Amino acid sequence: MTASVSKPGRRSKAYVAFLLKHGRAIWFLVLLACVPAVYRTVELYVHLKSDIEELLPPAAPSVVALNELRRRNHGLQYLGVMVDTGRRENIAAGEKFLDDLAARIRTYPKDLVREVRTGTVEEQKFVERNAPLYVDIADLREIRARIEARRDYEVSRDTGLDIEDDEPAPSVDTSDIERKYQTRTAAVQRSENSRFTNPDDALTMLFVELGGFSTGVEQARALLDRVKADVSALGGAAKYASGMRVGYASDVASAVEELDALQGDLSVSSVLVIVAVIAVIIGYFRWSRSVLVLVPPLLVATVFAFAWSSLPPFGVTELNSNTAFLGSIIVGNGINFGIILLARYREERQKGVSVEEALAYGVHGARAGTIAAALAAGVSYASLVLTEFRGFRQFGYIGGLGMVCSWLCAFVLMPPLISWLDREPKHAVVPTSNATLMRSLVSVIERRPALIILIAVACTALSTWQVSHFNASRLESDFNKLRRYDTWANGEGYWGRRMDRLLGHYLTPTMVMFDTVADAEEAGKRIRGSLANGVLRRYVATVRTIEDVVPVDQQAKIEEIRAIRLTLTPRVRAALAPEKRAQLDDFLGREDLDAVTVNDVPSSFLTGLQERDGTVGRQVLVYPKPGGDLSQAAAMSDFTDTLRALAAVRPAHPGRVAGSIPLSADIARLIRHDAPIASAASLFAVLAVVLLVLRAHRVASYVIGSLIVGVLWQAALTMLLGVKISFANFIAFPITFGIGVDYAVNVMARYVNDGECDVRGAVIATGGAVGLCSLTTIIGYSSLLLAKTRALFYFGLVAVLGEVSCLTSAVLVLPALLLLVSVWRSPTRPRAESASG
Repeated sequence: MTASVSKPGRRSKAYVAFLLKHGRAIWFLVLLACVPAVYRTVELYVHLKSDIEELLPPAAPSVVALNELRRRNHGLQYLGVMVDTGRRENIAAGEKFLDDLAARIRTYPKDLVREVRTGTVEEQKFVERNAPLYVDIADLREIRARIEARRDYEVSRDTGLDIEDDEPAPSVDTSDIERKYQTRTAAVQRSENSRFTNPDDALTMLFVELGGFSTGVEQARALLDRVKADVSALGGAAKYASGMRVGYASDVASAVEELDALQGDLSVSSVLVIVAVIAVIIGYFRWSRSVLVLVPPLLVATVFAFAWSSLPPFGVTELNSNTAFLGSIIVGNGINFGIILLARYREERQKGVSVEEALAYGVHGARAGTIAAALAAGVSYASLVLTEFRGFRQFGYIGGLGMVCSWLCAFVLMPPLISWLDREPKHAVVPTSNATLMRSLVSVIERRPALIILIAVACTALSTWQVSHFNASRLESDFNKLRRYDTWANGEGYWGRRMDRLLGHYLTPTMVMFDTVADAEEAGKRIRGSLANGVLRRYVATVRTIEDVVPVDQQAKIEEIRAIRLTLTPRVRAALAPEKRAQLDDFLGREDLDAVTVNDVPSSFLTGLQERDGTVGRQVLVYPKPGGDLSQAAAMSDFTDTLRALAAVRPAHPGRVAGSIPLSADIARLIRHDAPIASAASLFAVLAVVLLVLRAHRVASYVIGSLIVGVLWQAALTMLLGVKISFANFIAFPITFGIGVDYAVNVMARYVNDGECDVRGAVIATGGAVGLCSLTTIIGYSSLLLAKTRALFYFGLVAVLGEVSCLTSAVLVLPALLLLVSVWRSPTRPRAESASG
């Protein structure tokens, strides 16, 4: 039975004739418009924001707190320079290397480096001189009571008034009270020589406080690059002693390391994608000029999408780490429409028709399917606009506009290009390379359509069962697993863990800011209470407030110390063991003790507690414990929510919690909230587009069914492979809805266009083209499987699974179903007659 192929009507022919007649003028105007579009696109990339908070909405509590922190404080960001000395005997050499490096770093501009510290000599001497002032008045009274008890005992024994001869002498031991205050001055790290050194771990370090505050990497990179240059200028640590090596830790090193990995991964993947995509396009069409036909309109569409998104009502004024790579994504997905159009055109040229006539057939035949595909892809991106996550909202705006621009540029700019570049005689047009492969695939489908459907039904049933068991355990809660994979072997993860063990806490604290000193004091008491026997006990090593730096009740304490000295008579002192006497003298400090002011304490004590205008006392610094707990999303949320609740001293004006942990907690919360909404919105929007474009025709049910089957397979495969859903890869699902439906839509559009009687023709002609569309997309996603950054790797893996699943469903299962339906409707017609060619 011969297929009834739909021919182009008068409008299609007139449209093509208009484009060919005015092609040069159209291209001139487009290129003219490209000048401001390219300028605006470059501007967006120049203003690329790598700050983490750029992914969150401006009203997110952690973003509000960070902005306030920038206004009020210098910030708390550090670079730790670690030296593994290899052997305990090399510790002195390692410390000498760090001293020489510190001398160089102290010459850096103040806007780059605020402070450099190799140890706590100054701080330790200050605490030793003023130790009693940092003891609570109640504990000083307890010390005096113990001394008085000993004094009374000695007096009673001398006068013979003691009743019990065997009664033990009262103790004047203060070691229990001293232990209570060991963590109260967190800035002081005690070691044998007051250095940041652990001989048992053969480790010594210095740390540098960044001169400003930013969660981006520009300033961090400037500092790290300069430090590394000075390390090289010194000859490296190995010059001071063989076997020593240097590493870098804390938030400065982590930010630079992760961005370097991301940029390196995307640079490599971009080169691989370009080469591979060009190769498969030329290989498929067997026409070298096909690249010149497809690529220029696509580049125009990309810059138009970015420029358009910068205008109202979208208002994207800068890019962030999520949207920076949308250019390559638009190219990878937007090329599909041009491929379908070019494939339809080349098919007609193979029949010997003229360029203009083939273009009319191409535009007419590819129009419906590509419109549906473009709208479906566009709404799948646009569904991300419903999220609060700013990175995804911008992704939705730019990606959605990119699909619209890609379709328009393909159908407006490609016909003139084709007419200029296709100079081949009619008889010399080479068929596309898909014919043999597609005919083989169709033969398999025709021989075993029932078996294919049976296997598909079984796989779909198993996938449905698998997906029904999805729960919270399938969500990635460990953010460490999204970092570059080698960080734990030799990167910041490795050195950072060693640094945390050396210090006993994270180098960078979480800051809680208040409007008044009284609020900060009350919150500090609440937080310390939770640290003693509450939720924060799991997560927090120590807490610092202004009371830990400038003691309260100093005059009362000085009077109490004087009273203690008067009570400590020579007789009582003589009765004490020498080590206890020395211990007590050290604890009481110098005799000329004076009140301590803000101006007296070492500057390091005030880091994070003194604001830009000199105000002190309105902050509480919370230092998390080392360990893996706070890399877990649940622990981050627990930590952050508890701090926010304890900081609500006055509910109308609660404290603001700022730091990387609250930022990550808010990201995790938004993803849990937004992921189901974006996925559901994408799915329903795509289904609505399919029904609208195909006019609720019964073939729409085939397209929808094919998409649902493909997505079910994708989700099941993701779960079977143990890939957890995170903020990095969940976006692959809503995108798959829009891109995956492309394949089934184009196959069915061709099937309908040919009179719904030529399954073989639809699969051979269009199946190859959609296969190429999918292949170019798979190439792009597969390149991410080479990424060091685990977040990129998992995104690429989930996206590839979606592409393969939706393509298999569209070009294998769907045609098998169509064959079975056609046989069922015409049981007397031989199968061979149901397909031409």
